Amino acid sequence: MNDNPAVVLGMYETGLGVGRSLARNGIQVIGIDYKNDMGFYSRYIDARSCPHPLKESGLFLEFMVSLSREYTRMPVLFMTSDDFVLAVSRMRKDLSRYYLFNLPPENLVEGIIDKRMQYERARKTGVLIPQTFYPRSLRELHTIKNTIPYPCFIKGCFSYTWKEHFGARKGFVVKDEKTLFETFTMVFDKKLPVMIQEIIVGPDTNHFKFCCYISQRGELLLSFMLQKIRQQPIHFGVGAIVESIHYPELFKIGKQFFTRLGYRGVGSAEFKLDARDNKLKLIELNPRYWQQNALADICGMNFPLTDYLEATGKNPHPKNGYRNGMKWMNIYMNFQSFLGYYRKKQLTLAQWLKSFKHVRVLSDFAWDDIGPFFYESHNGLLALKMPLYIIRNTLLHFKTNI
Repeated sequence: MNDNPAVVLGMYETGLGVGRSLARNGIQVIGIDYKNDMGFYSRYIDARSCPHPLKESGLFLEFMVSLSREYTRMPVLFMTSDDFVLAVSRMRKDLSRYYLFNLPPENLVEGIIDKRMQYERARKTGVLIPQTFYPRSLRELHTIKNTIPYPCFIKGCFSYTWKEHFGARKGFVVKDEKTLFETFTMVFDKKLPVMIQEIIVGPDTNHFKFCCYISQRGELLLSFMLQKIRQQPIHFGVGAIVESIHYPELFKIGKQFFTRLGYRGVGSAEFKLDARDNKLKLIELNPRYWQQNALADICGMNFPLTDYLEATGKNPHPKNGYRNGMKWMNIYMNFQSFLGYYRKKQLTLAQWLKSFKHVRVLSDFAWDDIGPFFYESHNGLLALKMPLYIIRNTLLHFKTNI
């Protein structure tokens, strides 16, 4: 099992989780990214810089071929971000001569990365989706403006290009027609294809994720579910703290969705429970590892190891059951989200502190691998400042409400 090294593409906390899960099982891990990130500071990962996989695709392919030649056995690839997924999928014919990897078919990858095509595919599988519009010009927006419900949400059709302009912000809430046209123009001027979507009613805790690994034979080997406790930015962000759950209806819908797509490999689909009709509706499907994948490992489901075993011909068996009620947390995002909820009077300090119970995984910190924590926290300075921020913001809140 240990002969083939693992190459993890992407060194953000997603890739860090994958790398740690593999290395703790005795597998050599090489980390690759085109930007410096926390995974470069892990003692478990031999991290290296690479050309951008999409903007410098030719150089990236040369880099990957050269890297593979350093090893006597074919390395196994793990993709942890959309740009790496898209690059490997498009280069799969060349890369498959040098690497082992599990990916959905190329046309399916392209149809998932493009959110417009993803929603069209989802609709055909019977999965419920929010009401969504795809105007390609101001003229088209004018023709549909009277059918758009308010408030609505504007976001990009391609997550990886959207992040280059707006970072972790997933989109913009629009409350009226004037703001709709202003926001659409601002985004469209950046040459980003956009979608306008109805906002699914319900608290942030109505967000759930179905994560799975499907073998190349089409067998569901692993399934894992989680619930968002808080998001950052609040209401429209990524999970700052999430919890493992068992949710039969989510399992039924998630399994049906992936099966009908003809999916292969690792993937995660996010749903939100609509408070209006109590039905789960698709937010997005990601054809890669999800940010909090280390939580599944601590709960008893090691997705990267299963991925590795299948790629190297070890034929892993399906695994059922995992620990319920365990939490993953990004302490910095969790703190920022606390301030956001607190200011809106949606969360008290006592409630926030109580939610730390059963946190078993931190995004960067691990006792056996503290380098990423020191990098992410600027040598601990951010963590030391948090109590001061809490005291200051609590006092400001009381002062402004006297």
